[in-house]
Amino acid sequence: MTGPAQPPIMTSSWTYPPSSPGLWFNTTDASQDGSVLVGGTFQFDTTANFGFYVLNQAGTVIQSDVWDNAYEGVFWVKLNAGGTIAAGGGWLTSTYTGQLRAISVRDGSALLTQATGSRVNTIAMSADGGILAAGCGATYSGSGQQIYLYSMENGVYQPLTGLTSSNNSVQSLAMSTDGKWLAAGFYPNGSAPALILFQITSTGLAQARTWSIPSGGATAEPEDADVRGFVKEHFAALASRNVVAESSSGGAYVKSVAMSADGSKFAAAISGANGIYYFDRDAFISTGDPQWQYALANIGTSSCVGMSADGAFVVGLSNGGAPLVGYAYRVNDAGTSGTLAWSTQVEYWPNPSNHILGGNDALVSFGTGEPKKDGLTPGHYYVLDAGTGAGLGIFGTSAMNWPFQLSGDGGFAIGGSDDGYLYGFSANGNWGHAT
Repeated sequence: MTGPAQPPIMTSSWTYPPSSPGLWFNTTDASQDGSVLVGGTFQFDTTANFGFYVLNQAGTVIQSDVWDNAYEGVFWVKLNAGGTIAAGGGWLTSTYTGQLRAISVRDGSALLTQATGSRVNTIAMSADGGILAAGCGATYSGSGQQIYLYSMENGVYQPLTGLTSSNNSVQSLAMSTDGKWLAAGFYPNGSAPALILFQITSTGLAQARTWSIPSGGATAEPEDADVRGFVKEHFAALASRNVVAESSSGGAYVKSVAMSADGSKFAAAISGANGIYYFDRDAFISTGDPQWQYALANIGTSSCVGMSADGAFVVGLSNGGAPLVGYAYRVNDAGTSGTLAWSTQVEYWPNPSNHILGGNDALVSFGTGEPKKDGLTPGHYYVLDAGTGAGLGIFGTSAMNWPFQLSGDGGFAIGGSDDGYLYGFSANGNWGHAT
């Protein structure tokens, strides 16, 4: 295991907004060529004008979708590969109903408005934007779905059959680029499955196989079900409104899923010291078992997993067992086992994003930072070489970071921070590229 990465300091191209409104930028995404970027604002137990903002590479807002007097706001955003469709989802009201929205980047027109029975935790989209899926938490309001699914028809999203359940909270979704396969990772209560693989048909989701984390290795972690649920005050706010929050099952759960471009391989990062499970789709449908599991030593929990387009390797992000330490690591698929290629220690815990691989799978990017009872740690953005784990760039912020997204071609990146800013970065002069 290598020591802490000491990459060159990156320089940001711009920040947005001109002066910080104090709201967290909890989520970002970038189009394949980095010409279109998006970030969404969110904050615990706060009513404000939240929204998601579509920007160009110069940091100019070209479209926005503002949710007036919303509660907590936009938790997740997503762009299709071409950057023509932007979607955002999260909480909307203090009675714990949520909202899913999609807009046209060209003219800002609404393509989808969907009320949800709980917070939208994650959004997945096919490369062309023709299929959109959103995963939600437990249905606090007593109605709504856990996975909403849509197909683009005549310029507007039309609903397909999703997934309705009263006791599963969807933590992460991953979709094949053609929109034909979907992996969903859950926070399970009781005996509910931790992962479900779906085939997406013309009418909706068709369940292909379910998977539960083996009990022998299902170590838990001291963390609530909510993706940012270690902020205990959030659940106190729920209780004050007589809203029943998700209760911990005491077991492990899926924190993040990733999928190869064609949907033939997928992976899941599991809470606690369980590490990563790697699946071959056809073998999984036949046997119900993963191909292999890999757990890096000395980790506290695995927060995110990314997969190369061809499924040949995965990159994991894990909290360290010691405070203020995290790890990024690459594991190559060897058929029936995973082989560690490299691991890199980083400062503070690494946090999940839409995707952590960019530059045609040559680069790894992520944000770090930790919530603490007496406030927040500072944070960093990292860019690593996906082949070697070497640090190519680092940028520090005054508060913790969750999203840091590289474009698919690796030419641009956008980060969001709890300091209230979006940061844009060009590859030129950063992460090993010539100025």
